Amino acid sequence: MNQKVLDIFLPKERSLDQLKNFSFLKKLIYEIELFFNNDENFLLLNIKEDLIRNYIFHASLNSYQTQPKIIDLKEKILNPEEFKNPMVFIKNLSSDTLDKESEIFLFNGFNYCLNQNTKILFSSNDFIKNLDIKLADLESRLNTVLPVEILNPADEEKMNLINFELQQRGLEINDKEMKYIFTHHSRDLNSLLNLAEKLDEISHQEKKSISINLIKKII
Repeated sequence: MNQKVLDIFLPKERSLDQLKNFSFLKKLIYEIELFFNNDENFLLLNIKEDLIRNYIFHASLNSYQTQPKIIDLKEKILNPEEFKNPMVFIKNLSSDTLDKESEIFLFNGFNYCLNQNTKILFSSNDFIKNLDIKLADLESRLNTVLPVEILNPADEEKMNLINFELQQRGLEINDKEMKYIFTHHSRDLNSLLNLAEKLDEISHQEKKSISINLIKKII
């Protein structure tokens, strides 16, 4: 049983192809695309921040050749029939969403996947050891997944990603405004992507281009 975990600390829907130019995402994208095309049964995306995790999750979803089944553990709709799909994406694997019912559901799904040689892509906000899983057999199976570490991006890479996100929204930002953001705003990628979303909203509401005065209204 070949499995890997992606342990990344990163944050609108994008495809993996669009993100390949960002060096800090190359290893991540390589592992996801490899999983889509190889014989491995499981992949676990371990991403702490919700916004970043959903960003990567949807990029992966948009890049798979057919429509996989999506199981969101937050919704508490646990239908075993979903595992009959060749590819299942499981969202929000966390200590907040796990209980006796969901753990048994995941354990049975894990075993079905192995027996039928299908695939599951898990998306979690923490390491398996920190999820406080009560069902020991489930924890032992998930713990067979080995972590792959990805380094935090440098500021220049963060700037490039924010530029990309704004361009996808039809917006442009000058160096002066970008430097202002990185001087007066949190530099973690989750906060920066959230800021890009807010800049998109306020620039369209006020019908103005991005300026320092506009940035000041939201930071």
